[in-house]
Amino acid sequence: MEQAASKSSTVFTYGLYLGIASIVFSLITFYGGMMGNTYFSYLGYLLLVVFIFLGLKFYKEKENAGVLRYGQGVGLGVLISLVGGVVSSIFTYVYFVFIDPSKHTELLAVIQEKQLEAGVSAAQLEQAEGVMSAMMSPAAMVIFGIIGSLIGGLIISLILSAILKKDPEITY
Repeated sequence: MEQAASKSSTVFTYGLYLGIASIVFSLITFYGGMMGNTYFSYLGYLLLVVFIFLGLKFYKEKENAGVLRYGQGVGLGVLISLVGGVVSSIFTYVYFVFIDPSKHTELLAVIQEKQLEAGVSAAQLEQAEGVMSAMMSPAAMVIFGIIGSLIGGLIISLILSAILKKDPEITY
């Protein structure tokens, strides 16, 4: 029972840290003129790596006597990314719908500009505008944000768990 409590405590603590860091990262992106900057957006994945790593390391060293099985690590990492994804996705929805809807319009304009730069014609853009508006609505962004966090968290957790894995010693 205590181990389950420590797992959930670790998941919620580091997931919340990840969510808060993602919110700060989003605000820097919105107000720092970084919307549409592909290389800057990769730093978001670095946040995922850092907080999953810290959560797994904390659980292994402080909560589980230096032991971290591969499956435990993958599960904990995915759950940390899920909590972080839910927190940051809820913030994104509230931000784009209630706090500053103009930033959502600005984001859509940046996406259209990037597509034009990539060679998509104005006619093609106009034709796809309805689909893009639906796929980039705040509600859809919540769904895709959570799914993206889960997929990214799974991939990162698979790698980090392999690195941090330490099975219990077998005594005969």
